[in-house]
Order: sequence, then structure tokens, then C-alpha cells
Amino acid sequence: MKFLVCVALLLLAVRYGESSCYRAPQQGIYKITKTCRDDVDGTWHADSESWKNSDCMRCACMSGLMECCTTYGSPVGYSEDCIAVFDRQNCLYRVHLKNDSSIECPVYFSIGK
Repeated sequence: MKFLVCVALLLLAVRYGESSCYRAPQQGIYKITKTCRDDVDGTWHADSESWKNSDCMRCACMSGLMECCTTYGSPVGYSEDCIAVFDRQNCLYRVHLKNDSSIECPVYFSIGK
């Protein structure tokens, strides 16, 4: 029985451990292009190029298809006395007490990345 519980928890961890990703085909006026335009920053990238945009997404341009995935996990499973605040400069969540931001809270599980 313990084995089945461990397997179920492992499957949940694999499912919820996936990054959040999206794919966007890049099209020119008449044909599929071999370059990609980052929807967030408006920057252009060559085929086979990868980059990190200002929304903390790791992106890649592959034959006119842009794929972007989050580079951070979203914390869950922390105390109700705490709050998660996204640090855009470092691309991660900081979890601290609601009434004292100098005291960090333990996070037991994150979704993504």
C-alpha cells in the first residue's frame, strides 16, 4: 500500500513539475518565416536562437516556430500566514510572512520549471 501511495505522489510531482509553455507559429505576409518575434519584448531572433525575455520565459526559435517556457516555479503548500511575491529581476518567487517581509517561509512544493 505504501508503494502505491509513493507511486501516486511521484506521478503528481511529475505532472505538476512541468513548465508552463506555449508555441507560436511565426508567419510572414505570404509564407512561414525562419525568424521569430518575441511577443513580450518585440525583439527578433534568428532560427535556432534561444533567449530569455523580460517575462522570465526561456524561448527558442525553431524553423519559424517560437516556443517559450517559464523559468520559475510557482510556490504552493506554504502557510496561510505567508505570501508569495514574484521577484521579476531574479525570476523567482519569494515567500515571506504577510506581516514581516524579512522572515521567509518554508515552501513544500512548487509547480512549474
